[in-house]
Amino acid sequence: MPEKPKIRQVAPILGSAAANGEMVTVFIGPTRKRYSIYKDLICHHSEYFRVAFNGLWQESDKGLTLEDVEIEVFNLFVHWLYTQELPKDMSLLLQAAGTDAQLASEDSEYSHWGILLLKSCIFGDRFFAPDFHRLSHNVFVDGHFPGKGEPAFSAAYKTIIWSFSNLPEGNPVLSMMVDLQCLAWNAEDDNEEEKQLLPQLPHEFLVACMLRQSVLKTLKTTDDKLKACDYYM
Repeated sequence: MPEKPKIRQVAPILGSAAANGEMVTVFIGPTRKRYSIYKDLICHHSEYFRVAFNGLWQESDKGLTLEDVEIEVFNLFVHWLYTQELPKDMSLLLQAAGTDAQLASEDSEYSHWGILLLKSCIFGDRFFAPDFHRLSHNVFVDGHFPGKGEPAFSAAYKTIIWSFSNLPEGNPVLSMMVDLQCLAWNAEDDNEEEKQLLPQLPHEFLVACMLRQSVLKTLKTTDDKLKACDYYM
């Protein structure tokens, strides 16, 4: 007999979680920043935390410590837990993450935004929070496609360098970066900071761009044919 489809549990209502009142503690980063979170909420959205806080791990009684998780990433996760959204505006997302506002330039803000979302995507995968994993990925993709007839943006070089070192082969983000570099990038748009990063661009990325450029030229594809949904999870 075929297996019955699994019925997805409805997320707990915040009012009910608050009325229940049971909180769990998570310590994040080398500084062990303390977070108190409704147990029902975090356990519903993450299998990892569900196992941790339901007595299977002895240390869960005293809280859970994740020293190798960045505070900004966990801030975004907590923001998402309580709102089920991630800000699409770059500045608002960095505010939600608690990012230092004194970033050197608009370009460094752009690359920081991108890498932060991709780190959040990896967090969601590592801690079995599939909805957060998917949303982080898709918000990153959407950030390169303004819509309403506006041209797409190529990815920041810092983001490309980081991605090709940290994302698995076959990740749609890597394909998107190659396509955007082939069709949306203009050399005159690179500032001095970007130009200095050119020698650091990954060999795999450059080869992929060469091969993809040949295919796109044959297909006579232009940047307005690219769609964000083609790279979604």
